[in-house]
Amino acid sequence: MPARTPPPRRDNPHRNKPRRSVPRRTQIIAATVLTALAIAFLGGRALLATDTPAPEDVAISAVLAEAAGASTAIERVEVDDDAQRVWVFRAGDAADRPSLTATYPLGTGWDLVERLVDEGIEVDTQLRSAPSMWSSLLPALIPVLLLLAFLYYVLVRRGGMGGAGAGRLDKRRAGAVDVPATRFDDVAGVDEVVDELRDIAAFLHEPDRFAATGARMPRGVLLEGPPGTGKTLLARALAGEAGVPFFALAGSDFVETFVGVGASRVRQLFDKAREAGRAIIFIDEIDAVGKARASGPGNAATEEREGTLNALLVEMDGFVGSGIVVLAATNRADMLDPALLRPGRFDRRVTVPAPDLGGRRRILQLHLRDKALGEDLDVDLLARRTPGMTGAELEQLVNEAALVSGRAGRLAIAGGDVEEALQVSMLGRARRSASVTERDRRITAWHEAGHAVAALLQPAAPDPVAVTIVPRGIAGGVTWMDGSDDQFLTRSQANAQLVTLMAGRAAEERLLDGDFTSGAAGDYQGATSLAYRMVTQFGMSDLGVAFRPVGGLEGERAARVDSAVDEILDGALASARALLDESAALLEGVAELLLHEGTVPVGTIRGLLAPAA
Repeated sequence: MPARTPPPRRDNPHRNKPRRSVPRRTQIIAATVLTALAIAFLGGRALLATDTPAPEDVAISAVLAEAAGASTAIERVEVDDDAQRVWVFRAGDAADRPSLTATYPLGTGWDLVERLVDEGIEVDTQLRSAPSMWSSLLPALIPVLLLLAFLYYVLVRRGGMGGAGAGRLDKRRAGAVDVPATRFDDVAGVDEVVDELRDIAAFLHEPDRFAATGARMPRGVLLEGPPGTGKTLLARALAGEAGVPFFALAGSDFVETFVGVGASRVRQLFDKAREAGRAIIFIDEIDAVGKARASGPGNAATEEREGTLNALLVEMDGFVGSGIVVLAATNRADMLDPALLRPGRFDRRVTVPAPDLGGRRRILQLHLRDKALGEDLDVDLLARRTPGMTGAELEQLVNEAALVSGRAGRLAIAGGDVEEALQVSMLGRARRSASVTERDRRITAWHEAGHAVAALLQPAAPDPVAVTIVPRGIAGGVTWMDGSDDQFLTRSQANAQLVTLMAGRAAEERLLDGDFTSGAAGDYQGATSLAYRMVTQFGMSDLGVAFRPVGGLEGERAARVDSAVDEILDGALASARALLDESAALLEGVAELLLHEGTVPVGTIRGLLAPAA
């Protein structure tokens, strides 16, 4: 049987036509408006339902019959001749709550009034208006109107739900700034980083010179380093040196609760930069949006962040040959998505470290150049006293010194002002009003004297700068050690630090005849941490040089590590006791001086050392 040929198919012109999806923003607005109207309608119905009970509508003959009765309960009648209507008030009715209402024929109003008066009923012919519907609905409409006003602000003014105004960047966030006034001369302490960024400034300032050799300008530069090292300042200085507009946003500005806002903001930011021709885009704390994408399912916030990251990746691929360079800053580069760090996106990774001794000196000179300085202020000494401080911390130190000088009424920053500012920055402000018993004060003095004497008598230990029993921050007393820029720690230096830490406990034992207090808890914590690193990381114990992660040790290996740590700490405590036994007179002298003065500089302690020796 031959196969039947199917009839020719008539294409429906509307069958393959793509369906036009309603924008999400339109759906939300429509749902909100319908909800608001429903609330208003139901609220109005509820208000009207709970309003004054409606009077009973009867025939006018019933009203006249009741009025003609011998024992009528009608006290008053209101007549509105314009509406041909009467309202009947019985005994006990409120002044505005009639019991009955009736309609009378046109032109019979005067006859009706006469009959009611003849029956001895009070008649009021003033007009009575029915309650307005709007007066009942207004209480329900007010919250609805406030809701609509709020949604208008979120949806239209802020562009919060996607669609036509979504993700709009206001001037506060990403308006094109005129060329920043900051230059590389305003940056100090990171000379190598500045030299690396000068190439990009030259690319932006003279692109033709490099295009002739076929060189391609880097698309992105990632600045990574600790907080406060000047990454944002470097980005502004690069834009100022290249003479191009500077667009700056934080990574958190891209991540919003509403879907699609972050990606829209990314696109608008790059569109603004393209309109400028040549520009610097700076994204601070990029790890907020560029965190590595997870492989498993995530929540809505994770999907929004990953959508924003995808938009950023696409945009960075889309300005090949343009005069736009993206700079990003982070102190957690290990958390970034690998797609961001591949060549063609962030072509360069520049480490911005904490400044060294020379860098700190130049940073201090930079911040002190516009301030009046006293003759006793030594910038070189201050630079040596601040190892590990970043540029932001040094700026805060200089500002604190200026505040101390201003409070004292001086016109120039003196060396003592800087010393006080340094103590405030590192140790906290002195709590001179704190109430300390004489017993606790004496124990604190001997404890801190033990630290100071042990540090002063050990060649491998850091030198003490000053000792104080004036409470600062949460500490009742502090022995302030001089810092160092040395990168390597020897075994003798580590052991000397442990002896210095244990000397506070040893000094308490001498004062209390073998007893001791809980004041050395912080010393134990620091000493234990250092001892564990000596055993498991530095190879400074009898267990050998193998690296042993403390968290991964179990059983016999963990017991051996603990035993080695205990042996190191017990040896440090024994050495501290022996050292203080040999220098008992010096220990007592420093403690008594602390009880009398409160704060003792290291020079005064050295003066006690010669007679004691």
